[in-house]
Amino acid sequence: MKRFLSILVAVAFALTAMAQSESRKDIDAHPHLANTTLSVYSGPYFFKPIAEAPKGYKPFYISHYGRHGSRHEAHDWYVLSLVELLESADEMNILTPKGKELKAMMTKISEAHHQRYGDLTRVGFEQHKGIARRMYERFKPVFYRGAIIDSRSSDYTRCVLSMAAFNESLKECEPMLETRMDAAIQHKSVVRPSMPFLKDPRYAGRVITGTDEWWLRLSAWAEKHDFSHSCNLVFTNIEPLCKKYNRSMQSIMIDLYKRLDAVQNLGWHDRSFIDSIFSADERHTVYLYENYRWYCRYATTSVENGLKRYAPMQATVNDIISYADLAIEGKNSAAANLRFGHDYYILGLLAVLNCNEYPSGLDISDVDKLNEKWSSYKMVTMASNLQMVLYRSKKSDDILVRFLENENDITLPIKSVEGPFYKWEDVRNYLNERMALICN
Repeated sequence: MKRFLSILVAVAFALTAMAQSESRKDIDAHPHLANTTLSVYSGPYFFKPIAEAPKGYKPFYISHYGRHGSRHEAHDWYVLSLVELLESADEMNILTPKGKELKAMMTKISEAHHQRYGDLTRVGFEQHKGIARRMYERFKPVFYRGAIIDSRSSDYTRCVLSMAAFNESLKECEPMLETRMDAAIQHKSVVRPSMPFLKDPRYAGRVITGTDEWWLRLSAWAEKHDFSHSCNLVFTNIEPLCKKYNRSMQSIMIDLYKRLDAVQNLGWHDRSFIDSIFSADERHTVYLYENYRWYCRYATTSVENGLKRYAPMQATVNDIISYADLAIEGKNSAAANLRFGHDYYILGLLAVLNCNEYPSGLDISDVDKLNEKWSSYKMVTMASNLQMVLYRSKKSDDILVRFLENENDITLPIKSVEGPFYKWEDVRNYLNERMALICN
């Protein structure tokens, strides 16, 4: 019995080490992905060949939701608060020579973002052109001459321009497509539904100070992690800053990392400066921190966080189902319905799907262990997207459907016909059952 228990412990330890080493290996190979949602589109780093459709089946309709591409920082406070903090440190005479370089760099970054906060960058524009081009190449039968492509967008400029880039690229592939684009406020419930947890007053301040169990757990976890390497390179003594701003050393250094690393979205890909401050261990700690934070706040349907917060996704799910049904009946004028919005709603849709690759009902009691099952750097970067493709065959009445997240096949926890292909009837029932569970 003791031997059996020892084997179980060894196996569990080995599996944990493998999962940890996978994320560490990925982040070491692609350091910019540690910034998860603030990272450039990660899809191309993890592309795998998608499955061939069952014999005789051809794609005829696509439903899509995509996050806007790379952008400038969303709010001025993210950058200006750190400029202020570093200026205070300079006045206190606690900046090292490297710290003074960092202060100059943050000033340069703030100037690059000036009057552009939230705007799409050229990097983001090109991301959507690439996604559209690959969609066209993979599913050419959908994009026949004269086909109508119907696109709706959040009214945020970065989403509108992402939609424009996507459609521009499709027209370059097939000039005879008819592309229709709209960003009317009437589409808000579908492309940018109001999520109650996004309006929580506890998250309205400059620093999150929530009392949710998961947040307290994450804060305690962060306090145990060492950022002395980077801290000592920048500050001679960080304690006065921590006291003045009521922040921990860890939260300051994580914030500095995120803001320095986010310049990748401007096309600043030289990592020599940020890597001269932060060690590989610290970088991976930032990733683990952000991975857990994003899952718990935006992606989990765990009992602890509740299901009802995803109820607003009902309108989006209904929109997906109704347009797909119309396409099957030959009553949808569009060969593709494209939606352009934000990261919260990509995660909301994935929470509804509860797919095998990115399950939304995980145990969130341990920050490190969550990383074994959920990798945010593969799914919630800039330009993340979810594609649903319908297939039909002349020899069968069954309509098949597949889902791709960031252009890779994903699978659902229901019976498939073959590989990642499911009967549309089964998927429609599954989506309705998931929404019933979430809303009731």
